[in-house]
Amino acid sequence: AEKHRYFSLPQILQDINLEKKLVEDYLFQLKQENVVFEAGYGFFSTVAEKFPFTPVRRVEVIRQCLKKNYPLVDFLIWDTKIFAPLYHHTQTHHITFVEVEKDLVFPIHEHLYGKYRGVLKERRVKSFFAGFDVTLDPVVVRAMPSRSPREGNVPALEKILVDMYLDMNRYSYIGHSDYLELWWDLIRLYRINIRELIGYSRRRKCLRQLFPQLTENNNSYAIDFCQLIAKVGESL
Repeated sequence: AEKHRYFSLPQILQDINLEKKLVEDYLFQLKQENVVFEAGYGFFSTVAEKFPFTPVRRVEVIRQCLKKNYPLVDFLIWDTKIFAPLYHHTQTHHITFVEVEKDLVFPIHEHLYGKYRGVLKERRVKSFFAGFDVTLDPVVVRAMPSRSPREGNVPALEKILVDMYLDMNRYSYIGHSDYLELWWDLIRLYRINIRELIGYSRRRKCLRQLFPQLTENNNSYAIDFCQLIAKVGESL
């Protein structure tokens, strides 16, 4: 397992001549010792580090505002600034995304509009995206996709990456090549949950568009992950 950043039980059984039960016992022990981690979909990872969601001041202020004024409302919030240390080109502007249930987009937008600069209500029409100006560092309020992976009010990394892919041609805050470079850096540094990535991209109906782009990478850090994704893709 040590030579693979991502692997499955069948892969290990192919590499070593041991009984399945014994290998399963070893895996269980390694998980208990935090040497091996669940990566979902029957896969494991030796990558211990999870992506650190560094606090963004505006995100924290809006989060507290919503919790105080709408204590029963379920919402997610994140800002494109969280990836600033990994961007290969300096991003001078940023977007804060606030996601709520569809019926609450209007009242939440109205509340935030009176408190913060550049608050927009996402409209899925060409004119909205054509007139979008990232230089205003806007706050975008939009509907939350069902069963979004998350921890509290923070969307999971896997959800954010899928949403970024879908937003790429709408909001134009990151180019296609920069997006893929971000992927390779994240794979190199942090653990990706395969189950959440596959499940969410499938629900957003972009799995078959996104995954082929992830499997074309030859970066030595990414190759285990990309081969794994390619293998999973064959069965989907």
